[in-house]
Order: sequence, then C-alpha cells, then structure tokens
Amino acid sequence: MAGVLAPPRGARVSTSVVRTLGPGDIAALRLPGRHGAESVRRLLDRYPGRSVWVPSTLEYALISPWRNRSEIAHVENLVAVRHLEELLRAAVERCADQGDELMLTVELDSQRSPARYERAGLEMLEEVITYEIGIGREPWSSSDYLRLVRVDADDEAAIDLVTSIDQASFPWLWRNNRAEFDVYLQTPGVEVWLVEADGEPVGYFGVTLFPDWGHLDRVAVIPERQGRGLGLETLGLAVDAMRKQGARRVGLSTQRTNRRSQRLYERFGFQRTPEHDYRLFGAWCHPERRAGLLGVR
Repeated sequence: MAGVLAPPRGARVSTSVVRTLGPGDIAALRLPGRHGAESVRRLLDRYPGRSVWVPSTLEYALISPWRNRSEIAHVENLVAVRHLEELLRAAVERCADQGDELMLTVELDSQRSPARYERAGLEMLEEVITYEIGIGREPWSSSDYLRLVRVDADDEAAIDLVTSIDQASFPWLWRNNRAEFDVYLQTPGVEVWLVEADGEPVGYFGVTLFPDWGHLDRVAVIPERQGRGLGLETLGLAVDAMRKQGARRVGLSTQRTNRRSQRLYERFGFQRTPEHDYRLFGAWCHPERRAGLLGVR
C-alpha cells in the first residue's frame, strides 16, 4: 500500500464544533434526494457512532462500511464548506472509538490537491487507474482445459469458495468478504463465474453488464496457480462472457502499484483511460496494528 498515516494525536480540537450524528438529528439536515431521512436512519442504526455533523452550519459526514467490511469505515457522503477538516478529524476519532482499523474516502477528481485531506490527517493510500478495450465479434481463443461454472446467488458452497479465492488473491484493503459477495450477486447485471482446471477451482471472475458494454469487477487466480498463464486465459474468458451478452467494450480498474495486473491487461490489449482514475485517502485508526493487517514485518 502506497501511503499510511496515523490520525492526529493529542487534544480533540474537532469536538468543539462537531457532534456525533444521531437519529434525532436527521430532521435538521438538508439531505439530497438519494440520502433521504429514512436511508440515513438505516445507516445510523447499522453503523452507529461514526457519522458526524456541525449543528451550527448543518455540515455533515455520513460514514458507512467500506465494501460491507465493518472494520473499514468509508465516507459515504460529505457536505462541508467551512468545517471539512474538523469533520474528517472527528470521523476518524469516532471510528477509532468504535474499534475500526481504517477510515477512508474516495477522491474522484484525480487532479485536485490532496492538501485538504492531509490537513485533516489523511494521506493517499491508493491511486486506482482504469483501462478500456473495444471487443469485436470473434471469441478469445482459450485453452480447452478450463471450464466455467456460474455462481448463483443461492449457492452457499460456491459463494464460500469464491470468497476464499478472493481473500487469498487480493491484498487486505481490496478483499471481499462473504457479506459483500451476497450483496454483489443480488446486483442487476452481475455475473460471477468459477474457473476450473481438471475439475479443480483455480480462479474466478465477476462482471457487471450494461447495455452494449461491461465492467470487469474482479478477476483472480489462486496464488499457487499463478505464473502459468491462467491469468491471461481467465481474463479472456471474462471478456468472452461479456461479448456473448452483447458488450462491445469493457472497462476495468486496478491499483497503480499493481504492475503485475497492469502488464496482464496491457498484454491483452486494454488501453489506459486516465480520465476515470481516482484516489483513496485514509487514516489508520490504530496505527500500531497496521503492519499485522498488511502482512508487513
């Protein structure tokens, strides 16, 4: 992971203006349409003690689990003009109090200065870069020994297997848990496929299909079978699966630090689309535990 920063220590200066957001405060907020009062109430019930607001200005930060992982907090919505720094600092404090490991926020404008996050004690953790490829009508020529098995939303054993492959294949921040897969498989347009070789699972991929294009959400090969060309074959199968459903172009994303995946996508023919890149900023709630989570010695 590119950068890490502990939340600021010492006096909690943010508490002078920032308060923890509770259900009784919702009516005072000026909520946009997609964050109506009922959805905010459900969020506070499910993930309490982390969202914050400034009563004097009605600024707020809504905090939700990152990818359905309760140990990683995520700034789902931030409305702040005068007290952005105080809101973010206070949110980190609340997340630490709740036992979370990390609080992060997504910055979609990759050209914006990181200073506003740095002043709040956050630092860039990852830069996510994007790719796209146009696909024709001819299938990718893949090996005959690979077999695809569709994962259904009610197949408990298959979902558990995909979850174990995912967690073995991705770094800590990017792993999906079972709860995330349950939600993902219920999402319109999503397909998840196990990849088998000689009857044994060796990887999987997940895609989301839209009218005439698709997004490759996940592609993984189990660590002990990597380095044998299975990544390229699995990528080809994923692109073919989307082509068969009418996709004429495919997009995907990866981390800038993941040179291995970038080489794979570029070898296949994917081209960079930097206008869609974004960054993750965050702060570790308990920095002394960071090394163990990331497998750093």
